[in-house]
Parts: sequence; structure tokens; C-alpha cells
Amino acid sequence: MKLRRFLAPDARTALGLIRKELGPEAVVVTSRKTPQGVEFMAGRYEELEVVPGVEERQSSQEGSAGIWRELSRLRSLLQNQLAGFAWSAEKRRHPVRVHVMQRVLAAGFSPKLARHLASALPKGYSTEQADAWLRLVMIRNLRTRHADEMPGLKPGVWALVGPTGHGKTTTLAKIAAHAALKHGQEKVALVSMDAYRIGAQEQLEAYARMMGVAFYGLNAPGELSRVLEEAGRDKTCILIDSAGFAPHDDRFAAQIAALRSVGAACLLTLSASTQGGIAEGIIQRVPVGVIEGVILTKLDEGGLCGPLLDCIMRYRLKLTALCTGQRVPEDLHAAQAAFMVDRALRARDGAGFVMQEEDWAVYAGMEAGIEADQEIMSHTG
Repeated sequence: MKLRRFLAPDARTALGLIRKELGPEAVVVTSRKTPQGVEFMAGRYEELEVVPGVEERQSSQEGSAGIWRELSRLRSLLQNQLAGFAWSAEKRRHPVRVHVMQRVLAAGFSPKLARHLASALPKGYSTEQADAWLRLVMIRNLRTRHADEMPGLKPGVWALVGPTGHGKTTTLAKIAAHAALKHGQEKVALVSMDAYRIGAQEQLEAYARMMGVAFYGLNAPGELSRVLEEAGRDKTCILIDSAGFAPHDDRFAAQIAALRSVGAACLLTLSASTQGGIAEGIIQRVPVGVIEGVILTKLDEGGLCGPLLDCIMRYRLKLTALCTGQRVPEDLHAAQAAFMVDRALRARDGAGFVMQEEDWAVYAGMEAGIEADQEIMSHTG
């Protein structure tokens, strides 16, 4: 075992020296107070994996896993302590940068985006200047479809795809109403592919009757080509309501492939408060370039929309339209980057879920320990 002695006036200084000399793989073995300050004995992580006598304790798989787990926990503890100290030091040295990071995280955006924006903040900015800079950067990076290119206003075959319960059918009715006003009732057709959800086709058919537009209900995916060929003879705008499937369901990707094969433009329809992990899972199931845009629904229900905007920006998708309620067609609006960014940065979780100032250092330590915890799981099963 190769250990080194570190002596410093306080624990924070000593841990900083350890990290500087031995790197992030360092493990603290002992610590004690001395008349000169605090003494730490530490070594490199890889050098602690094989020590005298360990061979005997590693004779069984269970013993080996226990030793690995203990060393990994020591490493994680050191990472957490250093991350907490680093956060406090960063707040003292760069309070405006930390302000930007806290604001982005509080709005629900990912830690990766928060770190990137904080590191890119120009030097010398006040808090007010940093807030204005943050807003402009996000607006520039949130791509939107022009109002004239909204589905329904722009002719073509449009299909809404996404999970069940995110408002596809109601959104399609809103689009159809705008299309009927733009092109005329006789030039619009509604098509339902949802033969799985009880009452789904009846709901869309009722909307079609109220608006005086054509309706086609499909019982099998193979009927889509025939219906589009028939409707395409005299219809300017054809709107398709797809069946809702979970992201991990193979039918979701297969349905999108079928829609693309007949020339339909697919629009991902998601509730504005969709969790980031769920949104990312859906987007990753679809090949790059297949999704023409994203429609955000249920903006009237509140919640954090930062996670979903984060995914839209990261995967370079286009925000196409916004739905702010159940009214048809009044609650459908063109996408506006400034409106969505302002809404995201203003949004906050309920009082019990708001991060307090003393929580941030703990949060930083937890983030630093995630990688070590994953490593423990990978070696111990």
C-alpha cells in the first residue's frame, strides 16, 4: 500500500491538496487532528485495490465484491466532499455564474446544459446582464416553425404521433378547424388510425361532423395507402391521428415508419410538462430527421417545461405549435421561442420541492457521486 501524508490547516485545504496531487481517483484512509492542523493519509485508488493480505480475503466472490464496494464507497465519499467544497468556493469566486446555473437547474433543465451555459457566460456581467444573456441564448437555440408553416395552414399530409394521453386527438381537431377556415371544409380530411383506444375514432368523427370535413376511420395500417390515395384526389390538407404507444413499444417506431412511407409529415405531440427522461426516450426511438416538429400541449396545466425544451434544443427539433387549453380552435397557437423560454425560466416547482441555498452544495456532491455509485453497481451486480 502506497500512502502519502498530507498536512494542512483545515480539512478543506487538505482535501484540495489530495485531489491536486493524486487526482479524482484518490482515497482517504485515515485522518486526525495535530498541533499543526489536520493530517490525512491517502493513496491512489488503483494502488489500494491490491494490498498485503487481500488475496486471502478475495478467495471467494462475495469477499471480493465486499472489498470493491467498500473502496468504491470511500472514493464516492471523497468525491462528494470535494464537490461540495468546490461548489461553495465557486459561489464565492463567481457568484453570477452560480446564479445562472441555479436558475437553469431550478427551471428543470439538465445539469449538463446548466454547466455549459454557466461556463460560457461572458466575464464581468452583473446578475441582470447574465439573466438577459441567458434568455437570448436560449431563444436563439430553440428552433421554431414559422406561423405560415403550421400544419393545417400549410397544405400537405400531417400525422400527429406520440404517447396516449398527450392530447393528439384534440390538437388534431384544432388544426382541422384552422385548415377548414384556410382552405375550405371540402378540402380537409381527418383520418384516424387509432383502432386500439375505445372511442378514439368516434371522438374524431364527431369533430369532423361539427366542422363539416371528411372523415376516414382505419381498422388496419394497410388501409392507409388506399385512403390517402382516395382523399388526395381532391383534399388539400389531410390530418392523421395515430394510435398512442409507449416509447419502448416496437409498434411506435413501426407506425412512424409506415406514415413516412406514404409521405406523411410526422409531428411529435407531447404534454409540456413531460419528464425529460421520457421525452428523450421517445425522441431516441425515432431515426434522426424523421420528426418534422414538436407540438406542446396542455400548457394551461402548469408544471416545468424546461426538461422538454432541453430535449428539443439538444436534438435540434423544431417547435411547431402550442396548445393552451381544450377550446377548439382558439387554444392552438404558433410556436414562439421567446414566450416558451420566458415561461420556462419563470416556472417553479411547488414550495416543498424548491431547492434552498443550503441544498446546492449537497446537490453538487450527489452529482459527483453518481458515477461512483454506477461503478459499484456494475461490479457487484
